[in-house]
Amino acid sequence: MSVSELKERHVAAAETVNSLRELLKQKRLLLLDTDIARYATAQGRSPVSFGPTDLVCCRTLQGHTGKVYSLDWTPERNRIVSASQDGRLIVWNALTSQKTHAIKLPCAWVMTCAFSPTGQSVACGGLDSVCSIFNLNSPTEKDGNLPVSRMLSGHKGYVSSCQYVPDEDTHLITSSGDHTCVLWDITTGIRTSVFGGEFQSGHTADCLN
Repeated sequence: MSVSELKERHVAAAETVNSLRELLKQKRLLLLDTDIARYATAQGRSPVSFGPTDLVCCRTLQGHTGKVYSLDWTPERNRIVSASQDGRLIVWNALTSQKTHAIKLPCAWVMTCAFSPTGQSVACGGLDSVCSIFNLNSPTEKDGNLPVSRMLSGHKGYVSSCQYVPDEDTHLITSSGDHTCVLWDITTGIRTSVFGGEFQSGHTADCLN
């Protein structure tokens, strides 16, 4: 095969790759529902025009049977974790609306949930005064449920909020009805720092967020 023929084949292959790349981009845009008019046309429907102040619901995630009290996104904005008083955490694929995990909680009275920065684990807390950590890569138990990988115990009141430290899966901060906020080392379950409570500079009422 001559050099000129190889160059022609290379050019043809590059054009095919670019064409496939553009097709993939269009398919992803349809899945994301970012362009309502284009999505409607692709589905054979008439597009509806919205004003600049209109709120548009792209997806409705159905699965909980109780009140949803909290939710959080992964940093990539492609997955959601939601906490409900039906006693479950549900992890959703935000692009397809599919459930990837339905986690039965130790305590149904959950108030908060959070995704870790890497998206490998989720945390939740509530009226049991404990923050529970679940590793999404852990094997399920015989009943199909995901086991608790770590329980952070130490608050004397309900856990109202939990949030991972940015860029770290090993540290998390919680706020509580015991007037304190606590920084935890998840790997050991030890309280690294306590803010408030018996300290004079602390809050004198429940910490809600």
